[in-house]
Amino acid sequence: MRAGHPAPAPSRVPVVLLFGQPLAGAVVGVLWWALTRHPADWLVGEPVVVSSSLYPIARDGVFAVLTGVVGALAGLLVAARPGPRPLVTFTAAVAGALASALIAAGLGSSLPPTAVEDPAHVTLLAWVVLLVQVLAVTVVVAAATLVQAALDWTR
Repeated sequence: MRAGHPAPAPSRVPVVLLFGQPLAGAVVGVLWWALTRHPADWLVGEPVVVSSSLYPIARDGVFAVLTGVVGALAGLLVAARPGPRPLVTFTAAVAGALASALIAAGLGSSLPPTAVEDPAHVTLLAWVVLLVQVLAVTVVVAAATLVQAALDWTR
């Protein structure tokens, strides 16, 4: 370090990913609840096919899409700004994605009506969709890393 130049600030990206995604998860949980409490025809299919048996599939699908978008955005942030310690950034993104999905599912399921027998009750039936956000982060980072490695190799 030369005199007069401040030390570089540590990257804030891991902190943003670790704590920002769960905040986004709260927004996703409320949005998921609002979209799927009484699903519209465009959400579950044509009006001819709409039945209450399709609602759980639509709810899980909407949850997967919403969390997938948040995960893809987080993955793009990791790929664009890995910082001085990319593994720490990636780990923070994965941990934040899992926390975000859990918060979204918990919040969306706890909003009224909370009685399970009520047809408007929002809950996840396919619990594997909790991993969609983590998968989105991982796939985007892996794809960006592969493209960067291929570009470096061809130079």
